[in-house]
Amino acid sequence: MLSLVLAPAASTKGAAVDQAVAKMAALQATLARLSAKYPPRPIVAPRPAPAPVSSVSVAATAALARAHSALFDARAAKYALRDEYGTQPGRFARLRAAIIRYQQARAAYAVAAAAYHASPAGAALQAARAKYARF
Repeated sequence: MLSLVLAPAASTKGAAVDQAVAKMAALQATLARLSAKYPPRPIVAPRPAPAPVSSVSVAATAALARAHSALFDARAAKYALRDEYGTQPGRFARLRAAIIRYQQARAAYAVAAAAYHASPAGAALQAARAKYARF
């Protein structure tokens, strides 16, 4: 069996304090080097509050989105009937109804697009398009 005898150690409290002071001095020296290398950024003035969104713009954008969705649905329904070559009755009536719904959806989309471009959101879109060149 191994026995270990411990002698009363000298006071380690003073050594620990000295180590902590040395570490703090080293950290402060590193911080001073880094702050000299990377100066603080200048404080930028806060941005002005954005302009309130017009309810007309919101309504025109929502109407355009609804018309766009209806147009895509009508077109998908029309294209889904392309591969239907059965002899069941009413095939041509369904195809004609799908074509008419698609034409109505296109007309509704054209009206919604015209209303959107006449709204403040459309004017902002045209200004942004004029600002940046197209590729």
